[in-house]
Amino acid sequence: MKTLKYLLSPVLLLFVFSAFSQIEIKKSTEKIRIGDKVYYVHHVNKGETVYSLCRVYNVSQEELMSENPQLAQGLKAGDRLKIPDRGESEHEAAKTLVSPTKIEVDKDQKPEIKDDAKTVIPETASAIKHKIKSGETIVKIAQKYNCTVEDILKYNPFLDENSKLKKGQYLTVYLGKDESPLLKDTVESATGMDIAAQQTGETAVDAECTENLYAGDVLNVILILPLKATEINANPTNSQRGVYDFVEFYEGFLLAIDSLNAKNISINLTTFDVYDVKTLNMALNSAAFSEAQLAVCHVPKNLMDALAKASAERKIPVILSFPHETENIAEKNRYFIRSFTPLPFQIEKLNKILCEVKENIVVVYEEITDTASFGKFVKTLEDCGKTVKKYHYRLHGSRNENLQNELDNNDKNNIVVLSNNKVFVMDVLSKLNVLSGSLKYDMTVYGLPQWKSFEESLNFEHIHNLNLSVIQTSFVDYNRDEVKNFIGKYRYYYKGDPSRFSFHGYDLGIYFIDRAAKYGTDFMECIINDAPATLLQTRFKFSKISSLGGLVNTESLLLQYAKDLNIVVE
Repeated sequence: MKTLKYLLSPVLLLFVFSAFSQIEIKKSTEKIRIGDKVYYVHHVNKGETVYSLCRVYNVSQEELMSENPQLAQGLKAGDRLKIPDRGESEHEAAKTLVSPTKIEVDKDQKPEIKDDAKTVIPETASAIKHKIKSGETIVKIAQKYNCTVEDILKYNPFLDENSKLKKGQYLTVYLGKDESPLLKDTVESATGMDIAAQQTGETAVDAECTENLYAGDVLNVILILPLKATEINANPTNSQRGVYDFVEFYEGFLLAIDSLNAKNISINLTTFDVYDVKTLNMALNSAAFSEAQLAVCHVPKNLMDALAKASAERKIPVILSFPHETENIAEKNRYFIRSFTPLPFQIEKLNKILCEVKENIVVVYEEITDTASFGKFVKTLEDCGKTVKKYHYRLHGSRNENLQNELDNNDKNNIVVLSNNKVFVMDVLSKLNVLSGSLKYDMTVYGLPQWKSFEESLNFEHIHNLNLSVIQTSFVDYNRDEVKNFIGKYRYYYKGDPSRFSFHGYDLGIYFIDRAAKYGTDFMECIINDAPATLLQTRFKFSKISSLGGLVNTESLLLQYAKDLNIVVE
């Protein structure tokens, strides 16, 4: 298995320094312990640089940035930084530090605190270890625990009131003896075990869906795709079209990361080339998967059970990037997100559109093979108050002249052709085109989503004369500035034109990483309330359709082939 690593950071310029601006930096004597790690608390003075700080404290620039995500906005005098201690042993450091993870206080006796500990523990207090979630602020945490901002700053000296908190970071909160138990989804015990994980059943998430919660976290994202990089390198021919589809998807995804990087969203992307049981197990057992906030995946059908189990156990949202014969698995996994719109939702949208029309509706059909679906489609229209005329069209039959009797010569006619038979559809459109042209019937023909598989076989003149309208899950409008910019960028980096897979990779990356950055770890609960989002070729609107399942995209596009030869997207 070949693993590809792609790391982007919005602060590369922070690490460019000048040899002429060096000043003497005094190493701080103030320290704090978080978990089992010891940190210096350094107060930044004018003239200090990231490079000089790293030299004095013997840490890498990556470590400093990781521990202090506020550096994404630049290093400023007055900042307080948390810097890993590399200079003394854990045993020696423990002599001078108060550990926030385990503190037991006798209610009848004041605790003994060393002068250099920099904190004073209140009487009758109990220590709580709070793990920060994306989007939390010092004010929100103080409100949650019924304490003051000053209390939190006092016992966590590496913070100030303007600090941007890092997800996964721990804060020490001291509560008085009368405080009530804390919320289970926000508190961790002294052993570090998530209390919520001790519950036997899943509970609903009470998400705080406030926008712009991103606080400088580096989002860990993984891609699991059948790239088959070794096979491509050994035989790079155009005959491997199915393999290159996923490579083009990957290329589009990388361009999405580049665009998000420009918005100061940092992404740590790890890509796994997965195509069999062995390579999947390597991906699922990796540290990258365990630490991921988001996974975008496409694996063979026989591997879906293993992926579903791993995502559920580790509570990692998994975006299924392409249609798959795994509806039963997705409907039972609350961490699965189907980015594609299943056919029933596309048909449902067609029904809703027809329920809004006021003119004549005629349903043209051939031999009915699926009577249940046909009956449901017609009944839905009748339930919304429409009178539906049904016409049985016989392929190449002489009796089809009777179709004219179902049309209204004084009003618009909405004609639905309920068939996926290419030859049948072409014959019906030819007949309707004659009626439209010679007898001047005003009509709009509605086709099924499955027509996309043979759209190139349809007569160009017929579909525009008949205002053909079809539901589709994707469409690229090359007149849009966003599309033109993407094509230009793709050509620059990859020396070719993007395919629909490239557009799809870009859309998924832009949408989901942006939402994860905006809403934090609860983004799955939050995007349900978002308005439909139109990307380069896709429209997203996610819904939860079962209590046990995850999310599914319910949106699609209505394409109308207008008489002026344009395609209108509604």
